[in-house]
Amino acid sequence: MVAIGNHGAMDRRPLIVLAAIVLAGCSSSQAHSPTTAVRSTHPTSSTAVSAPDRPLVTETLELVDPSRPVVSGGRTLSAQRSLPTTVVRPAGPGRHPLVLMLPGYGVGPATYARMMAWLGRHGMVAASPSFPLADPAQGLGLDRGDLPHEATDVSFVLSQLEHGAMGRHIDPDRIAVLGHSDGADVALELGYDPALRDDRIGSVIAVAPDPIAGPVISGGPPLLLVHGSADAVVDPSSSGRVFSAVSSERWSLTLLGADHASAIVGPSPWTPTLDAAVAAFLLPLTAGRDRSHLTVVLRALPSTELEVGTGP
Repeated sequence: MVAIGNHGAMDRRPLIVLAAIVLAGCSSSQAHSPTTAVRSTHPTSSTAVSAPDRPLVTETLELVDPSRPVVSGGRTLSAQRSLPTTVVRPAGPGRHPLVLMLPGYGVGPATYARMMAWLGRHGMVAASPSFPLADPAQGLGLDRGDLPHEATDVSFVLSQLEHGAMGRHIDPDRIAVLGHSDGADVALELGYDPALRDDRIGSVIAVAPDPIAGPVISGGPPLLLVHGSADAVVDPSSSGRVFSAVSSERWSLTLLGADHASAIVGPSPWTPTLDAAVAAFLLPLTAGRDRSHLTVVLRALPSTELEVGTGP
């Protein structure tokens, strides 16, 4: 079970990100202009697609950043930051796109086992780091105040993946970050925060993020926002505020009737739609196609509203 709570010191938000690479069909149609909300009520059965059967390799890399401590409540809990990272990849040689799956507050990489396997079966490397004060398995307690340090954690992990033995399995030109809840906040920092952004990340997916509190860069990588209209943990208007703050090419998809976690955890009426949206957004990484038809695909998804923004 995932935990759900408010945004205070004892926050226990559901922390799972769901990604599935499926081939979403496109039809010829004129895209709606930016800031136009489009409602769709097509049948849900059209979005469900099975993953191909593919042998996978799962391993945990014991990554440690010795240059930064773990501090909570003014106390140094550790002189270094332990960042064990679970990796699921297709078996065999070859380089594949990388999706950094960012856990939120209160769970670790094990929560993402099904999702990471799904990505692997679609030819991607999925890597999920354990954050020192967000994953109870680390045994240091939980402290949401450590959130500002997690973007730097992810950049460290990415460098270790690229320059270590895992590098032979990763295409450095096809890297995405996908986060839910607190993990979505970190994903946005990596994409758009002037001080924390990582230029290696080419696509950002943020599911149920908080509003962006600080300054953002002009432009940046393409962004997909997904939020349930009945989310009682993070107000659905938060994604609208992120949409307004960021100036990159962006899509904001509202799942009508969905709460904070059901679409992601599944099964639920909204899960196939979420899968299809994320898959269509990541298609350029997996199939070498651009996003020229993404608006058409997203607009056709069931029980959704869509807002589209062009880049600078």
